[in-house]
Amino acid sequence: MTFPSHSESVARSASLLARADGLLEHAETLARTTIATGDYYRQVLGELADILEADSVAVWSARDDSVSLLFDTCRDLDRDRVAQAVELIGRLEADRTVLVPPGVGGRLPNAMEFARCIACVSVAPSLRLALDVRLPAAAQRGENISDVVAAAAAIVVEFHRGRQLERMFSLSVERDHVAALCQTLHTTLNRRRIALDLANEGAAALRVDRVSVLLAEESGFRLEAATSVNEINRRANASRAIEQLVFDVRRQGTALPWTSADEPPDAAKTYLQESGASRVRVEPLSAQPGSWDAASAAIVLESFSNTPLNPDFDGVAEVCRHAATALANAAAHESQGLRNRLLSWKALAPSRRTRTIAMSIVGVLLALILIPVDFELESRGQVQPARRRHIYAPADGVIRQVSVNNTAAVEEGATLAVMRNPDLDLEEQRIRGEIATSNARLAAIRATRVDHDRRSPTSTSAGQLAAEEEELKQTLASLSRQLEIVNRRVAELTLRSPIAGQVVRWDLIRSLESRPVRQGQLLMQVVDPAGPWQLELRIPDRHVRHVLAAQAAMKDANRLSVRFLFHMSPTTTYSATLDDVHLATDLDQDGELSTLAKVTLNPKDIPDLRPGSSVIAKIDCGRRSLGYVWLRELLEFLQTRVLF
Repeated sequence: MTFPSHSESVARSASLLARADGLLEHAETLARTTIATGDYYRQVLGELADILEADSVAVWSARDDSVSLLFDTCRDLDRDRVAQAVELIGRLEADRTVLVPPGVGGRLPNAMEFARCIACVSVAPSLRLALDVRLPAAAQRGENISDVVAAAAAIVVEFHRGRQLERMFSLSVERDHVAALCQTLHTTLNRRRIALDLANEGAAALRVDRVSVLLAEESGFRLEAATSVNEINRRANASRAIEQLVFDVRRQGTALPWTSADEPPDAAKTYLQESGASRVRVEPLSAQPGSWDAASAAIVLESFSNTPLNPDFDGVAEVCRHAATALANAAAHESQGLRNRLLSWKALAPSRRTRTIAMSIVGVLLALILIPVDFELESRGQVQPARRRHIYAPADGVIRQVSVNNTAAVEEGATLAVMRNPDLDLEEQRIRGEIATSNARLAAIRATRVDHDRRSPTSTSAGQLAAEEEELKQTLASLSRQLEIVNRRVAELTLRSPIAGQVVRWDLIRSLESRPVRQGQLLMQVVDPAGPWQLELRIPDRHVRHVLAAQAAMKDANRLSVRFLFHMSPTTTYSATLDDVHLATDLDQDGELSTLAKVTLNPKDIPDLRPGSSVIAKIDCGRRSLGYVWLRELLEFLQTRVLF
């Protein structure tokens, strides 16, 4: 056998220590991240095995009476191999590092075929963590292996302690959330309020995606509340599916524990396939946990993600116990209160006929107050293209020529009409006449100056002629600028289309050509029928506050729905959403105060759109009581005309 020289041993030891330092630094960096525990062990222990040329590396958790394997880099791990490794781990003392050669005998038996370098570190008074490095028998060299393993074990223990603290903190927070939810359930004696609190606050407290609460009735369990659902639609497929799930689970006679979509039982198989949930749990709320006998309600918990459950704490059982008690107290309170009211009612109305009439009146009043219906407000308006421009007269004058007719297609910048302003015509003629006169005088002065220069170059009249010539030049420049302004104003009298589209005005030529117009008078409009269309509604002033209140109640989540029909085609009803309500209120064509609102339309859904088509629309302002919807105008009349 050839042994390495002293210099080679020193070099290998230095290389080993350098690589070990890099590993320890990397392990500390990883421990400060949010890496999963398994991934951390896989990276750190894998690198340690490479550095020490080990067969495999494992991490053990040892207590006084048990040893458990946390992670092992060996892929083909079997039960016999684990049993061989456990015996040695159980005998190790805390805060000690040993290098045990293979062999069964001795105080520290090693039944494996590898030499094992094990660093055992105390984590808690009754808990130890052991880092187990399996080395080939030929690798038992004095190359600081024990020091490297001990240092790596210290880093792993710190990581383990940090994750245990995070786990304990998370568990404490979860317990606090569950305790707060349980306390909330006992703050009311209204069963519906309890169901709403359990559904809306239970999802966050129990770390699930949706909680549904079903109250017991004579015919079964009825869905009462669900997470983030304001109004339960019991005719919806989702509501019926949840009620059917509870019915199927109840028929089995037991609760349904957490069930995944991979291998669901028959009771939950259909629901998991239709709902898309990854797992579901159904629990009855009764005095005896898990029993459907005398259950006052049922709770359905769903999770749509694969987040692992907390194995240390089952908050569902705690919440179910408190919810069952709260619902039982609420039911007892409601039944006692109803009994007292019925007894007092019977004493006040001894006659059956009187009680029947009174109960009918009370029933009608309750129906008017309690039955919710759609609250819709009527308004009228017109359909117009969103892109349109009005053409106004730029000045007083006469329409000399109209170049287009109604529905004529025009391009941007095309000539629509030409106006004539007599004042501008006179001004142009005056300026041109003065320009001609000034040019004639200028030519005469220049000729006179040439003649004087030949006869008497130094005469006084030559200077006067030069001054007159300069004055005429300035006059001509001023007249040219005036003519330019007049020409620009004349050019503005040629009306051009600001956009590409169609001209809209009936009998355009007959109503405008050769007729005088005033400045600012509307002559025609150009619309773009190929672009977007919108419905312009005039909401009466007495209705605006209801529309604004409904918009505020939506909290920008959705826009108000609008149903409308055309006067020319009242058999078809269309739907859209309200886009914008103007802030200002003004007078409409009938002299009534109203507010403009706009609704964007889809031309593909509405055939034969015509600019200016009149529309009757109803704006959905939510749901209000039947009595308010029917008697709203009477109530407003009393408030404004009688009570004010």
